[in-house]
Amino acid sequence: MRTRARILALVAVLVVAAGCTDDAAEPATVRAGTPEPPAPFVATGDVPRGWPVTQCSDLRARDNTGLATRFGVPPTYSWLHRDGPTCGFGAGIARELYVALDPAQTLAAVKEREVDPFTGPDQGDGQLGEVEYAAAVPVFGDQVGERLGYYCYCDGQRLDYLVLQAGGVRLTWISPHGRPAGADDLAAVTDSLALLRSDRSICSARGLDRAASYAPPVPQTESVDGSGGGCHLYLRPGRGSLQRYAEIVPEPRRTLGQLAEGLRDDPHVTSARVDGKRLTWRYRERGTTYRGLTVLRDGIQVTWSATPRQWRQEADVYRTFVGSVRLLSR
Repeated sequence: MRTRARILALVAVLVVAAGCTDDAAEPATVRAGTPEPPAPFVATGDVPRGWPVTQCSDLRARDNTGLATRFGVPPTYSWLHRDGPTCGFGAGIARELYVALDPAQTLAAVKEREVDPFTGPDQGDGQLGEVEYAAAVPVFGDQVGERLGYYCYCDGQRLDYLVLQAGGVRLTWISPHGRPAGADDLAAVTDSLALLRSDRSICSARGLDRAASYAPPVPQTESVDGSGGGCHLYLRPGRGSLQRYAEIVPEPRRTLGQLAEGLRDDPHVTSARVDGKRLTWRYRERGTTYRGLTVLRDGIQVTWSATPRQWRQEADVYRTFVGSVRLLSR
């Protein structure tokens, strides 16, 4: 059974992405007849020394804002995933951080529809309580907005949720109930937060030790997850196959030759060849052939895997994607 924690995470954090995932590769569209995208801002721009900085661009195929959130990440947190306008980070059990741009609802509406109805008796594993809400309060530097906090039993997980929203950005901070450790970290995150006009994201590898900057292809990118010491981009159309993807691995630990050896052990791979700084292979799956290409440039392995037809259609998209990748200094 789906836990109340997952439901609330979706409501409080990912509601902005509802209706934005599409299996068809449609052009990113600018909203028509709706309010303008949020205006860029910088809270204070201060990031504690030693903290990595991340940037998350808008991945939505529809209503894409052309904006990105940028903020410092506590060193104990590693990124979890990116989906639509949201990116998430975690630091073990019951410690999570989500930042989303252009939320669809006010926090007052979230409280009324998704929190208040579950605060009464006999709510079982989905019991909520200790609800606190405030409007017109400082949230991100000079940005004034809303603050919503509540306790969630969450199938025995016992979590505290704190949701902040202002300037077109929503931040959700989840921690163990009754243990407010991390308040200084949260304050540092909110102080460092900025909303920028940018199509670039940051890919962090093995926690946040190594990173690369890149421009995710829109509308092809459906979501981004951690894989192989880098970032695994699920692409559309073709999400039904695991062979339809792109990948970025900053400062890889495996050479192209070692990757080729691993591919040759797979019975579905019909060929795998290294030519200088290029690794190519073909993968046969249920009657469909996928062509994979990994290139090594500037200390980064960049991969694109698609059917021959998709390769022909996306040749310019692929070249732009590869050309956008840059290794960031530590």
